[in-house]
Formats: sequence, C-alpha cells, structure tokens
Amino acid sequence: MKFYRLFSLVLGLSFFITEMVFGQIETTDFSNYNSFKPSKSYFFTNRPIVINEDNSIYFQNKSTIQTNTLYFCSYDFDNDSIELLYRAVNLSDSFPTTNVKHNIFYEMYENQRLVRGIRHFYIVVGGYGKSFDKQVNSYMRRLKENYGDSLFNKATILTYAWGVEDDAYQYYNAVRESKNGAADFAIFQHMLEEFLSDEEYFKNRPKDITISIVFSSMGNMLFKEYLEMRKQQNIPLKKVYNRILFVGSVAPRNAFEAGNAFYNLDQMANDVDVFVNRKDYLLKMSSIAHLKNRMGNKGPRKEKKLPDYVNIFHMENIITIQDMAGMGHDYLLTNTVLQDELLGDIYKSLAE
Repeated sequence: MKFYRLFSLVLGLSFFITEMVFGQIETTDFSNYNSFKPSKSYFFTNRPIVINEDNSIYFQNKSTIQTNTLYFCSYDFDNDSIELLYRAVNLSDSFPTTNVKHNIFYEMYENQRLVRGIRHFYIVVGGYGKSFDKQVNSYMRRLKENYGDSLFNKATILTYAWGVEDDAYQYYNAVRESKNGAADFAIFQHMLEEFLSDEEYFKNRPKDITISIVFSSMGNMLFKEYLEMRKQQNIPLKKVYNRILFVGSVAPRNAFEAGNAFYNLDQMANDVDVFVNRKDYLLKMSSIAHLKNRMGNKGPRKEKKLPDYVNIFHMENIITIQDMAGMGHDYLLTNTVLQDELLGDIYKSLAE
C-alpha cells in the first residue's frame, strides 16, 4: 500500500482539540504529543489536504500554490504512517508579526528536550522536483538510512516538504514557485523566533538547545526569497540558529554582498556554512542553460573578503562515485565524509 494512502487520520475535522484565532495566526491542535517516540520524525508542509469520502485524508501530491497554511506532522518509520499534529494558518497576506496564542514549539521542546533529553534540532529545507511522497517518504527514509540512529537518537529532525514539483529543466518556474514556499516558511520562522524569545518561559527551563537549518538545492532560493520579502516588510532579523548550512545552492554568487539577501546573516545565526562542489554537474548545466553561475558549484564571489562567521567548504576532493550517480548534486544524502562532519558538528577536516 502506498505511503500517502496510509493517512488513517480519521481524526477529521470533528477531532480538533483546540482552535484559536489570535492576531494573524489561527492555530489548531490535533494530537497528544506524549505519543511521540524515537521511531518518529517531524515534518511540516504547506501542501493542501484532501479529504476522502471515508474521512481519511492525505496531502495533495503536486501543488505549486501558496497556501498560507502549515501542517506539522510526525512520520513513523516503523509502519510508514503519518500523524497530523498541528495546523497554523496565516490570515494575512503579510508575514506574521503578532503573538501566536498556541505555538507548537512549546510542546515540541517539552517532549524532545525535557522528556527525551534531546538538545540538538536540525531543520532540513530540501529542493524542488519532488512529489510529496518523495519529499516525505523517500527523502526522510534516505535521511535516516544514511545518517542512522546516531543522528535520530541524538537530534530532532524537522523537514519542510514544501509544495513544488517540477522537472529540472523548468528552473524559472521553480524559482517563481519558491516564493510561495518562502511565504509559508515565514509562518514557521515567526513561531520559532517567538518561542525562543520567551524569556519568562525559559526562566525555569534549560535553554541549552542548538538549532541548525540546512537549505539544499532550490531550498536556498526559497530562503533567499524569504529574506528579501522580510526585508521589504521591515521585519528585523533575530538570532535563532547556531548554524545555517547551504548545500548545492542555486543562489547567485553575490548573495553575501552588501544589499543582497545573505548579507548580515550573523544577525540570524552564529555561523553560516557554504558547501561548494565544482563537480556538481546539475548546477553546471543550470548555469550554462540560464547564463547564471550558482554559489553551490562556483562558490561565493569575493570569497576571501567574506566575514569570519561565513565558512566555505570545498567538497570536490571528497566527492565519490556514489555521489556522482546524482550528477554530483545529491551529496547531502550520499557522501559519508560530509555526513560525519554534520553528525559531529566539527567541520575541521574540510577546512584544512
């Protein structure tokens, strides 16, 4: 039976536990977070829900629209099933700025940090060209298979299955659609920032967690669009991440220069890591076809003048035959050296 058919969430609309409207964000809580176990992993998606005649539901497999909605879910690796946990809806066309009455990150923190003792959180924003099944089932399974229990038992993984599915040659369409994913990502970012800024909440609770976010492939363009739209709305950046990582980046090479999207990212993270692979043939072909060089295979411009918090790691000397099966673009899920570096969070061997 296909993965997306296993949404036995007969919770339906009648099973909503809490629903509140407060400012720009409407939230709905579906589930008891105490049922979370190590065989599960979180993801969130902006894809629309489809309700069948029998009240079972699943997420639309192909969607390129901005939904102003995020669904937070858990994926159970043991039985290939999904549980719907929470919904957040942005009632405004602008990025959210007001307080959220019921914020899922409090339950997530209490379950993962206080109950399980997990201190490390990784957010993964993947690329385009993938159906929902591939984003959640295949991608998350590959993530677990390649990084194993050494990561999943020591860190909480949260994957963004954003709604774009296009062929690689439809690059410009994907760039346009990344704006939709960026607008919905703003809901997630706002709630995370609000939670971490709650000084009263953390007075009697440990704030010893680390949060890293990985942007892969077209996910880099999504983040660029997000930052540009945030700047247009004059919403200042807040430091919530220990690390921001750019892998296989399709962003332009001048993204770190003054006035551009990645400038002043030290206001958002302690460190920014850019992985460059000159053997990334998918990015090479994209650069030739669209006459635009990519940061992921050429590196940032004026690399030697970048601020100290930006770290550049050149990957070409450790790229393997297995990595090249994906045209050198999929090394986040295939390269064992990179995996060791990410798991250990040390990065030293790549810098030497």
